[in-house]
Amino acid sequence: MPATALNHFNQDIARARAIIRHANPLPSTDQASQLLRSDLLRSAWMFAVGALDAYFCDAYTDLVAASIIAKIRQPAINLPDFFYEIKFPVRAIVEPYAHHENWRWRMAARKMMERETVLSLSIIQTLFNKFFREGQRFFGDLLDTWIPRPDSTRRLFGTTPPAYNAMDNTAKNTARKQARQQMQDRYERIFQRRHDCIHNCDRPRIAPQALDLASTVLKIVQDVEFLVHRCDEHINAEFREFLVGIGCSGAIIRQAGY
Repeated sequence: MPATALNHFNQDIARARAIIRHANPLPSTDQASQLLRSDLLRSAWMFAVGALDAYFCDAYTDLVAASIIAKIRQPAINLPDFFYEIKFPVRAIVEPYAHHENWRWRMAARKMMERETVLSLSIIQTLFNKFFREGQRFFGDLLDTWIPRPDSTRRLFGTTPPAYNAMDNTAKNTARKQARQQMQDRYERIFQRRHDCIHNCDRPRIAPQALDLASTVLKIVQDVEFLVHRCDEHINAEFREFLVGIGCSGAIIRQAGY
């Protein structure tokens, strides 16, 4: 899969980190300066979630376009039925393009997603799981490999890598069920706060919600990075298996995404 989606994410998440670094030492001696500092931290939170949203939109665009281009290059392959339910803007398909002919499918897929948002784990599952093999789907199937990672955290999964590794199989099964719910709750809170910032300036009731600690937003950035990087690794691995499964030749697989 093209690296552009992940490259853009990394650039945007670096911008979020830069805002945190700028905001952290600012004075907060009066109400106005406190609010300014908090607003900068809010903007870093929005940048981080916006980077995640853009990544998943772009990654889905890449999968769809690359699959259709593979079909054009190797007509004998059979795309799954869900491809025939995807709705592309007609204009994006019929317009002439200065680039090679396959460029139109990238543009069509991009236009299809340009007004969409991917700000829930259930939407991510709906978009991507259809490309994955049974037993390799977001998110429950992956927790046994995600939880033991050294960069996983208790706030994401409710346990630590050493504690999880020390469990027997029965305890691990229970821990994975609890981790799935904790992960869902964690990202729902992250996405909801971004929604509050965008739609009502973080004022869901009378006063803006408090946001005083740079470390709070830094943890948000870390959790967003964890999700995107782990998903990107899995998408890349599974998309190759998807192409193999629909009958693509080795040459077509090597060209996928180009």
